[in-house]
Amino acid sequence: MATPRMYHQMHTFKANAKVHGSLARAGKVKSQTPKVEKTEKPKKPKGRAYKRLLYTRRFVNVTLVNGKRRMNPGPSVQ
Repeated sequence: MATPRMYHQMHTFKANAKVHGSLARAGKVKSQTPKVEKTEKPKKPKGRAYKRLLYTRRFVNVTLVNGKRRMNPGPSVQ
């Protein structure tokens, strides 16, 4: 049976433990990635109009592949 002291020794956090490398490399990938400016896009419809868009996308303009509806068919599908 574990005494309170043994329990404390087993479950204490080691403050000096190494965890996933040094902080010197933090943010390396983000700084290497080239900056791409945001492109201007038309605004998405809101509310009822957005629900209408979803309905037409899912049920009216149906893309059938092998008799099944696919959410994201590849470019090979005509």
